[in-house]
Amino acid sequence: MRSEHIQKMAPDLAAPPLTHEEFVSLRDGAKGSMHRIPIEHKKRLIELGYIEELLGGLRLTSDGRARIAAGKRSPTHSK
Repeated sequence: MRSEHIQKMAPDLAAPPLTHEEFVSLRDGAKGSMHRIPIEHKKRLIELGYIEELLGGLRLTSDGRARIAAGKRSPTHSK
């Protein structure tokens, strides 16, 4: 699923912006608090390929880890 998401993204396009709250949810999920992420954030983060449902739970993807490493701003806009 993640590879399909990556193939759909053009390399020169910026990642979609996340609200501060969505970014905090993504970051908190990486720290083991996936169960605390609001449902609307879960849906959007899954849609963007940053988290995925796996065996009844949620898991951070490598795209999600890369987004956290890039910071709140989209990776192509960070300096």
